[in-house]
Amino acid sequence: MDGNSQDFAANWKDACNSHDLERIMALYSEVIVFKSPRVPVISGEPSGTLHGKAAVHDYWRRVFERHPDLTFAIGEVFAGVDSIALEYRVGDHLHGIEFMTLDDNGLISYAAGNDIT
Repeated sequence: MDGNSQDFAANWKDACNSHDLERIMALYSEVIVFKSPRVPVISGEPSGTLHGKAAVHDYWRRVFERHPDLTFAIGEVFAGVDSIALEYRVGDHLHGIEFMTLDDNGLISYAAGNDIT
């Protein structure tokens, strides 16, 4: 991965903790493919997959409407050639890994959330 993976992780965490949708969406490509086990509950999409920035924006909006006090913390950070995986915690109730592929502009073009069970 070009650039500093620790900087990317800190930026991701700070954007998520800001609850500022525009700041969060600035991390994503227009053609984002976003997968999460929470998508069916939050967005009503049974496949767990969202396509495009508008759908991801709506997902984050709904997340913060349901949970206005969410706080994200980063654990381990794993860097690849054009990808990054972040271990994260959301409050005391969610622990997972977010795997992201970045495009040539450093924007997230693919994201897959994986919960630790």
